[in-house]
Amino acid sequence: MKYSVIKQSPVYKNLVIDINADGFSERFFGESIILTAENEVWVKNTELISGNGDKYEFGNKLKKNEMNIIHQVSAEYGYIIVYGENNNEVLVYLAGASGEKDSDAVSIEL
Repeated sequence: MKYSVIKQSPVYKNLVIDINADGFSERFFGESIILTAENEVWVKNTELISGNGDKYEFGNKLKKNEMNIIHQVSAEYGYIIVYGENNNEVLVYLAGASGEKDSDAVSIEL
């Protein structure tokens, strides 16, 4: 038998964090925001408002200012967002049922 324990943060509805290290905080708000690791967030049905006012929607489809960013399958379990590797670049993955990365990364610039 194998046992696995994933330590997760509480589920937030609102989170303010400086994702791109530019001194201006970005704001997540929505249904589910979970800090899964350092510089990694699992979000579902959540919006991100960037420091310059762009709105990213992490719903069934990934959108920026109401426009689809890519052609994709429906994101049933949300997205994993990884930041901090390159200050302006954020990597977005489809999330699996347990909060694991379940796709190739999509890069978005903030």
